[in-house]
Amino acid sequence: MRLAGAAGIEGGYWDGLGIRRDLQEPTAAALLGSLEFNATADADTQHRALADAEFLKPLPPSLVLHQGAPATVMVALPLAQCETRTAWVLTLESGGQRSGEFIPAQLPQAELREIEGQQHARFSLALPEDLPAGYHRLSLPSHGCGATLIVAPTRCYLPEPLQRGARCWGLAVQLYALRSSRNWGIGDFGDLARLATAAGNAGAAFIGLNPLHARHLACPEEASPYAPSSRLFLDCVYIDVEAVDGLAACAQAHAAMAEPEFQTRLAAARNEKLVDYVAVTSLKLRILECLFRDFQKQAAISADGAAAEFRAFRKSGGLALARFAEFEALRLHLRETTGGNTGWHEWPAELRDPSGSGLDMFRTAASERIDFQIYLQWHAAKQFRMAAEAARSAGMSIGLYRDLAVGAAADSAEHWSEQPLFARGASVGAPPDMLNRQGQNWGLPPWNPRMLAQMEYAPFRRLLAANMRDAGALRIDHVMGLMRLFWIPQGMSGADGGYVRTPFDELAAIVALESQRNRCMVVGEDLGSVPDGLRERLRGWGFLSYRVLVYERHWQEDGRFCLPEEYPQQSLATVATHDMPTMTEYWLGQDIARRAQLGLYPGQQQRDEDASRREAERQGMVRLLGQLHLSPPDPSVAADIIDALHAVIAGATSMLALVQLDDLVGEIEPINIPGTHREYPNWRRKLSVPLEEIFGDKRWLHLAATMRAAGRDAP
Repeated sequence: MRLAGAAGIEGGYWDGLGIRRDLQEPTAAALLGSLEFNATADADTQHRALADAEFLKPLPPSLVLHQGAPATVMVALPLAQCETRTAWVLTLESGGQRSGEFIPAQLPQAELREIEGQQHARFSLALPEDLPAGYHRLSLPSHGCGATLIVAPTRCYLPEPLQRGARCWGLAVQLYALRSSRNWGIGDFGDLARLATAAGNAGAAFIGLNPLHARHLACPEEASPYAPSSRLFLDCVYIDVEAVDGLAACAQAHAAMAEPEFQTRLAAARNEKLVDYVAVTSLKLRILECLFRDFQKQAAISADGAAAEFRAFRKSGGLALARFAEFEALRLHLRETTGGNTGWHEWPAELRDPSGSGLDMFRTAASERIDFQIYLQWHAAKQFRMAAEAARSAGMSIGLYRDLAVGAAADSAEHWSEQPLFARGASVGAPPDMLNRQGQNWGLPPWNPRMLAQMEYAPFRRLLAANMRDAGALRIDHVMGLMRLFWIPQGMSGADGGYVRTPFDELAAIVALESQRNRCMVVGEDLGSVPDGLRERLRGWGFLSYRVLVYERHWQEDGRFCLPEEYPQQSLATVATHDMPTMTEYWLGQDIARRAQLGLYPGQQQRDEDASRREAERQGMVRLLGQLHLSPPDPSVAADIIDALHAVIAGATSMLALVQLDDLVGEIEPINIPGTHREYPNWRRKLSVPLEEIFGDKRWLHLAATMRAAGRDAP
């Protein structure tokens, strides 16, 4: 257990049922194996080797410094070398250099350790205090080593109006759920631009989105945006095909779109109550392939204009984009040639290693297919940028607010591309709670924290930069992952998992640095099992807390709901989230009946307990509304209650207020039911009200007036 603690595995935790669960030996052994320790070898020897490692290399792979604070670096050297004059060179990200030298014996000595009979020490080396924020490189030429210095600002970016005390509001929307007369059966970036324009004109400051990460193109039926193929790239199914450059002149595309069968399939996709991802993907890819072939012909004639823009996009995407495009093209190829959709772990051995020579033949033979994947990403990025520009043009001070999922699927491009980064034999989840008494296994392989540090946090840096691009705010899903994640060993249940610590200070510093660089504020989704002190530390870094009215109660006292003035200023307030029942279903109690129908209760007792709690919650909300003089005439009318609850968050002291579009238009069926997969069509339900009708709806007009009256007009 001592080795487990040194490796970052916590000794136990309190679950959502109030039960203390101590780390068990089988779990500890399995998690140590996932962290690349040998669970069968001598634990004391491994523990000693882990402690020795900090003294055997002069510099760590990377370290975090804080802008404006005294800058010191720990240098580890054998005592036998401590009288030797040593030069250091600091290469700034901008290209400039600083340099100096030191004699280790003349520096403050922090620690001393004997390793194999030789004395080693760590010395504190002072560096210039005026280092700019950024990623710099410190090297000791005489020792042939270097470290990345991550110099971070003190806080995340926050727009100036919010710093001055402004309060604003926005809409939360599942983009795929938007229904319109012009889209192809799924909300797209064209719909997003129209939504942003209308919401901005009504005084909204931002649009909150579901994760837009690239899903599995070869498996479009896998609908969850929280288990994507890659979090670095966009879901190309959101491309507005009719807005792609070159469509007007592409005869082949027009001919295909004019076919009666195509029009029949398109009409069916539009009219479906649920998003038919398979049909939509097929329809869009057929026309996009026509447009790509036309683009290739034009690029062969002229290297200017769009062709040059495409080449620049491919170059800027670098190796990450190349790997993603190869993976998607290869998976589609294997599906077509084998008729199956196997995960990459089951591919032929020569195809499992993205850096191996086994892929060379495919790269040559399928170069056009690979380029097509890059072409899709190019247009997705352009259209997302155009939607962001539409938001700004409509006066939105924040604009588009993206959502960063906690991980990618095990059979993803992200996992295939960076296999050494991921822990083996474990997946991320959540411990047992009232709704999931065996815990949750999300099936997402975690990053190995030790490997991430060895890679100088470069994957995390890239991930943040990609998701902050063209966004005014970023929501980090399950922000507790910056401090610890719940790992479940393969073959075990969620109840058998354990928490593995992650390097919070380093990760938070990188978030702050990327936030300032991209002028993108950060919201941490701090719901669920939140470690003691985490919210305070996040607040210190400038993260906004995520506060949900349904959960904001005085739990240690009488359980009453919090008043608007009790919400933290540095927070986002919302009535509910996408992982909850819609508020209409919640108020009517229909979600309890739905969960029972789906077999999610162990027995009648648990269902009855939920129903009893719900009645108490409803009464508590009614009392809150009465105290605030917001009581509707008839509390049994869900729409009136929802209006009143929106008025509560409108009046909250939180910087941001967020309204779920689903609740605004009165949807009943949930968008997602945690703990289900095939039992319920998660991430597929469309809005019942077309986009064209929403902004003339009296509920929309009333909401805008409520926010305006509460002083939340976009600054």
